[in-house]
Amino acid sequence: MSKIYIILMHTRTIPAKLIKLATRANYSHVALSFEKECNTLYSFGRRNIHSILNSGFTIEKKKGPFFQAFHQTTCKIYEIDIEEEKYQRIQKIIGEMARHKTRYKYDFIGLVFRYFKIPIRLKNHYVCSYFIANLLEESGVYAFSKKSYFVKPKDFENFAIGHEIYQGEYRKYES
Repeated sequence: MSKIYIILMHTRTIPAKLIKLATRANYSHVALSFEKECNTLYSFGRRNIHSILNSGFTIEKKKGPFFQAFHQTTCKIYEIDIEEEKYQRIQKIIGEMARHKTRYKYDFIGLVFRYFKIPIRLKNHYVCSYFIANLLEESGVYAFSKKSYFVKPKDFENFAIGHEIYQGEYRKYES
């Protein structure tokens, strides 16, 4: 068995505050890590800490510029045991996306449509929760009771397959 980590976050950025206000959820962002320390995170979000316009597939480092700027980020971390074959599938998908990361964009248009429960899908466009839900579904790890397109960060809070290992400030988390 291998382990992956799902990290729910609230970064306290203006977009995060707007998402939190609209969803009335404690967390506005979700990411995945392969390490218990959660030093490297994979998700969809801003690629530049100063602008949300250049957003898409991201690989964030705990000690990188984003979390240095938004050091009050709070999180909840879930550990999930998965079969090695499924772990390898997730790594392969993320590896492929990392090699071609400029192809993948943040789905600003879809974000609005999702809010009104309208299923419009643009190729290679994701929001964080859709990306993680789709990744889990494609790899055979987990499928939500709704289409992955409509999964929100708060849907991970009642995650049947993971168990919570931490809640608090992200920068203070140590495994």
